[in-house]
Amino acid sequence: MKNRTIILAALGVSLFAGAEAAHADDGPYRLRTQFTGKGKCLDIVNDGRNNQLVMAPCGNYSGQQWTVSPSGTPGRSRLRTAFTGKAQCLDIVNDGENNRLTMAPCGNFSGQMWSISPSDDGAYSTLRTDFTGKAKCLDIVNDGRNDQPTMARCGNFTGQMWKMSDPQ
Repeated sequence: MKNRTIILAALGVSLFAGAEAAHADDGPYRLRTQFTGKGKCLDIVNDGRNNQLVMAPCGNYSGQQWTVSPSGTPGRSRLRTAFTGKAQCLDIVNDGENNRLTMAPCGNFSGQMWSISPSDDGAYSTLRTDFTGKAKCLDIVNDGRNDQPTMARCGNFTGQMWKMSDPQ
């Protein structure tokens, strides 16, 4: 499994940035940030609605098994989990603030068009949507719990440095 992570670091970030060249439904991956470390993974709250996201302790949970698949737009990908299935995609709530994430029915929506850009050293990636634009990145609220994903002003913040790795 470690070899897959190394290969992803060498190849993977460009694989994500050029999702059209990637295999359909590439993954599964765990999504972690440099800020929250190896112990927390992006997950889906299992509450019956199954549309809320949270950084939760990593484990063998289908809500932490993310796939990256072509969106139909070059350089853009859709993000899905095994838990919510192929019909639900990671999206942005269109509420004027446009910083809340949700799992929503997949469609041709700009909030579901994710660009995944490598950091200078290739160890991490930043995630942006067409809906929120280049100025907002997927981040973690720094509030002591450090478990709430959000779209925030992009910067050199460890909560915006995402690593996609094997779910093992």
